[in-house]
Amino acid sequence: MKQFTFKYHNNKGALYVLSSFFIIPLAVILGSFALVEYSSWALWLFIPLGVGAIVYCMFRYIKISKDTDTITIDSEGFSSKNYGRIQYDDIESMPSYGGLGQPFPSTKIKLKNGKKLVWNFNPQNQKSKSDIETFIAFRNELLRNLEDKAEQCSKNEEKQSENLFAKLVQQLKSSKKQKYKYITLSLSVVVALLMVARTCGEDFIQNKRKREAKELTNMALKMEIDYESNRARAQKIATDYSRKFGPVSLFTNDPKAKIEFIPEIESDPYTPKINIFGLRREEDNKNLEKYIKNPDRVAYHMTVVNSSIDFFSVMSKGIFTSNNSDDIPIYLTVYNPNESLPVSKFRAVEDTVFRPIHVNTSIKLPIKGSLTEDVLKNMNYASIRSILSLYKGTFFYLAAKDLDGIPIERFEKLKEIITADFEKHGISTENFQTQRFNVQ
Repeated sequence: MKQFTFKYHNNKGALYVLSSFFIIPLAVILGSFALVEYSSWALWLFIPLGVGAIVYCMFRYIKISKDTDTITIDSEGFSSKNYGRIQYDDIESMPSYGGLGQPFPSTKIKLKNGKKLVWNFNPQNQKSKSDIETFIAFRNELLRNLEDKAEQCSKNEEKQSENLFAKLVQQLKSSKKQKYKYITLSLSVVVALLMVARTCGEDFIQNKRKREAKELTNMALKMEIDYESNRARAQKIATDYSRKFGPVSLFTNDPKAKIEFIPEIESDPYTPKINIFGLRREEDNKNLEKYIKNPDRVAYHMTVVNSSIDFFSVMSKGIFTSNNSDDIPIYLTVYNPNESLPVSKFRAVEDTVFRPIHVNTSIKLPIKGSLTEDVLKNMNYASIRSILSLYKGTFFYLAAKDLDGIPIERFEKLKEIITADFEKHGISTENFQTQRFNVQ
């Protein structure tokens, strides 16, 4: 029976070590980053708190991790002051620590009841030299007793297949041969890392925000540039494609007016309009790109345009015009930017928004037969004539497509009838003229 007394390190302070090297530094860095937006001095407050917490954890680790054990060993087992009586038959294994574990002669023993016995040592500490020598003597004595048990077990044929002691001997010998590597991080290194994070962290966040803002601006600018490019391409395609609609005659008193065919490229009417610079063009670009690929899959509107007064109007049929295969619609439009029609009873009295006169309608022109004043006897034409008579400075637009079956000769005849009717009702036709558009 032999007795061994030594000092060692237990595992009671593992949580404090983990907190010192990982949890506390991580909390300091994340906490300061979270508050740096509100105060640039946040990290300077976290550093002393973090250092104080690390010092406290290390103090607690030093205090509770050191222990003294006295072991008395005999041929059947050993008695430990800290772990009690342990029989050799109670031992299940003596696993090694692994490549990053504790250095020799640190030892852990796992019992069959799940309990673990742990003795840790630091060979680099010169003060632990005598304790290490004492523990190695205990290990050697334990090894000899286990070898005796293994030899006795091997002689017993009934337990030959259950020679656990031979396994324990092998584990105890192999743990002595292992080479260990250490990864250490001093307190000064931790503080240095925190200082670097403090110095560079705020700049890093600000630079990241600037980069994100620049990227967003560039993305929005690219959308605007793409829109202008797509719009120019679509306009050229629309101009080329509109030639298939043939020549158009326009009778008007607006010398700067012209006829254009505009493709119907619209956004989803249920999608809210985005007025943010750049982002508002995302849906527009999609629609334009679709049109550029397939310009023949959309409808085209005949429009009258005067860019000098920002006038744009789609020429459409009047509300009193019905579909008839024997008639062709002739489009009429009037516009007065300086006058407004009387307030309708459907508009509230307090509605003072100025609405310039702008009316679109049409009349029916027979395909065959001679033209007479009867073509003007309808509500659509009467309303247009009334506006021209009452509001001076009103622009008048009369348009017809040759492709609909109205040649220039028949259009000239209709123009003569309208001119005579205007003069009859006191409407000056001095500035009226005929123009031809979309002529190849």
